[in-house]
Formats: sequence, C-alpha cells, structure tokens
Amino acid sequence: MKKTIVLFLSASLSFVSAKAALYPPQGIAIPPGIRAELTDGADKLGKDIAALKTELRDRPALLELLPDVQIFQNAIRYALEDDIFYKSNEFAAARAQLAAGRERAAQLRAGHAPWTEATGNVVRGFVSKLDGSVQPYGLVVPAGYKKGGAKSRLDFWFHGRGDNLSEVAFLAGRMGDAKSEFMPADAFVLHPYGRFMNAFKFAGEVDCFEALASVKAHYAIDDNRISARGFSMGGAAAWHMGAHHAGLWAAVNP
Repeated sequence: MKKTIVLFLSASLSFVSAKAALYPPQGIAIPPGIRAELTDGADKLGKDIAALKTELRDRPALLELLPDVQIFQNAIRYALEDDIFYKSNEFAAARAQLAAGRERAAQLRAGHAPWTEATGNVVRGFVSKLDGSVQPYGLVVPAGYKKGGAKSRLDFWFHGRGDNLSEVAFLAGRMGDAKSEFMPADAFVLHPYGRFMNAFKFAGEVDCFEALASVKAHYAIDDNRISARGFSMGGAAAWHMGAHHAGLWAAVNP
C-alpha cells in the first residue's frame, strides 16, 4: 500500500509540473543597460533604508514611516527578480519610483515627511503582521483635508483583475495625477493592493484591514462612514467583504 501511495503522488506531481504555468506571467525582456541601472538604483535605496533603520532608532515617529520608502525599493526589486516588467513605459515608472523613494528617504533623514500631509494621490505602506513584509496601498486624500480637522468618510476601492498588475504598475497607477475610477468629493478613497490577484482573500483580505488600520493611524477617519466598492474582481471582493464583515460598512456597492 505504501508503495502504491508513493507512485500515485509521484504521478500527480509530474502532472502538476507538466501543466504548471508562470503566474504572474513572465514579462518582456529587460535591456541589459536598464537592468543594471535599476538594479543599482534599488541596491542604493536598500542601503539607504538600512542606514535609516539605525539613524532613526531614537525617532520612532519617523522610523514608523519607513515602509513609505520601502514600497518603492521592493517594487523595483521584485520586478527585476521575477521578470515582471510588462511594458517598456514601466522602466520609466520604475525610475520615477526610485526617485520618489530617494526623496522620501532624504526627507526622513532631515526630520520631516511632507507626503503625510499631501492631498490627492498618495502611496504609502505598512508592515504586515502576517509575515513582516512591507505592503503598498494607494490613498486619495480629499483636497480640503487638514490634520486636526473633522473626521472624514472613507471608501475602499477594490481593483479588478489584471494579470500584469505588478507593484510597479500598481504604484504607477496611484501616483501623480492618475485618476481613480471612483473619486467622491470630501472623502478618502483607499486602494489596497491585496497581494496581486487573490481576489482580496486570505493574505489579501488581511492586507485590506491592515491598510485601513494604517490609514486610521495617520488620518482622522469616521468609523461610521466607511464603505466598500469595486468592479469585476473588485466587485466580488466588495460582496465578500460586505457579507463577511457586515458591521464594518455604512454601505457596500459591488
């Protein structure tokens, strides 16, 4: 019997191996010069992050903002290691993200973090309690928001499926003047990344709640005015979140 089980498992594993495909799919070829440039930039930003962990040890309020820098280094590093650049314009996006990381690192070193008071599109990060990884999220901060003011409404927007949505692509879509699918006036909009394409379940679901906790730690959010919205895969996520965590939401709109 033992021999039969071993043979069965061996055959099953061979079948899985033969049928397996890369997911996320492999990206386009990275020209050697660009690979060297981005690798060097990610390495230098990584060294800067390591130095800040020591330099900011006695300034915990600044140290806790380090994930807002780490999201950029991680995005480039993962894209290089896993070959998940999908469009040539993502190389320029990666350069912009490395520049943003260097700028934030310099600002932290100087003792301030102006992005925490910015309005419009802001990208931020948090350390996951699941595995210690740094996870990114996007946030649309309403134009009239001021620290110390009244508590604000917040809406989740769960993104749809996109097999090429690397962290580089996600951050690029949430930076600068990029438009959100849903931009209500006078409300925050939280865009969780959710660890790629797991429909915001499992670790992706936990990430949503940890992203919300991160937002609430830095901004005044009204617990009675939190809503969930999304389209396609994100619509299914809104339904899932609404059904399983009904007490959290003022409204759910798949």
